[in-house]
Amino acid sequence: MGWKGSLIEAPLWLAGRLRPSGIDPLREEPRNILVLRPNDFGDLLTTTPLFEALRRRFPSTRLVAGIGQWGRAVLENNPFVDEIVEVDAPWNNKIVKDQSLRSAMRFIWGSEQVDALRRHNGFDVGIDVLGSHLGVMLMLRAGARYRIGVRGYRGGWSACHAHIGFTPEVHVARAALAQAELLGARDLPEPRPQLYLTEAERSQAAHVWRADSSLEPRPVRLLVGCAAGLPEKSWSAEAMGTALGKISRLLAPMAGSDIVIIGGPADQTTAAQIMAHAGPRAGIRSMVGQASLRGTFALAEQADVVLTYSSMLLHVAAAFRRPTLAVLGGTSEVANAQAHDVVWGYPAPYSSVGPSKVTPGKPAANWPTVDRVVEAVLDKARNAPVLRQPHQIAL
Repeated sequence: MGWKGSLIEAPLWLAGRLRPSGIDPLREEPRNILVLRPNDFGDLLTTTPLFEALRRRFPSTRLVAGIGQWGRAVLENNPFVDEIVEVDAPWNNKIVKDQSLRSAMRFIWGSEQVDALRRHNGFDVGIDVLGSHLGVMLMLRAGARYRIGVRGYRGGWSACHAHIGFTPEVHVARAALAQAELLGARDLPEPRPQLYLTEAERSQAAHVWRADSSLEPRPVRLLVGCAAGLPEKSWSAEAMGTALGKISRLLAPMAGSDIVIIGGPADQTTAAQIMAHAGPRAGIRSMVGQASLRGTFALAEQADVVLTYSSMLLHVAAAFRRPTLAVLGGTSEVANAQAHDVVWGYPAPYSSVGPSKVTPGKPAANWPTVDRVVEAVLDKARNAPVLRQPHQIAL
């Protein structure tokens, strides 16, 4: 956090002492709880089991999610969330452009969204899942009486009544559940994202997948994320396209494949490049810029294999326990697959593949080979129920 961050703790500590809680959530059920998570999609997805943990602990408490408007689709239809309040906070996300300190202070002290929070007449409990100076300032401004944060990450813990300790050796979803444990929660759900789809969303996704379910075996449905949240965490379009072309050809003699690429509107050029490198016979289709977030979730639920990066799609696939391969590289942090998966990965059928050797200072070299990725995807395809063993797929 550094010495500047430590200096900020002093006034926050004083502000916290001037705002005593007046409530002990270990002894009485709170009237309401504000869960603050205005961060990126993956951050919010890994927080979703926290709401179930809180509901199990406090059946009658009103659970309010303070999230960026971009994340609303993640919590739609969630039975454990009573209210979604949009908090487009200008910190720790890739959505809000101006994340200067001045912008953050202006948001906390003068935005209509924070005024709307204040109209709740305070919150008995506030949880800053990220744990930051700005997050605890927002909780104080919103009137959170009993505050929970994180020590050792972005600060703010000294103004909280309870906090967890930050460690890079604990999965982010499990860390969120640890904040519920501070409130006495013991009956915890699995630390895995939760998404709740409608039958209409499932039906629409089934129409997108063109694989005929009457075929035996049915073609393998492969969902591909064409980009990560940060450009340096994305494999090159040439490498991804080459890999998809090989996968399509190798699956053709067996069940065949139905390959769909998804992504946001800004990823359309990348998707076109991937398809060009895969070749016209690969039969790849692009839903990039066309599928909504909820539509993407439904496509992932029905996929046989998901191929992605360290990105939102990784966590979406984990919510539905889909066989998933994360291609990791680009930065030293992400290229270390073992360390990455401790914090962001999941049990099988998830797996990841990174470079055999990480070369500091050469991000472009820190990627697995095309053949390693192809073999890893085919391994998951071999075990997909649609292939009805035995079938042989060889490089």
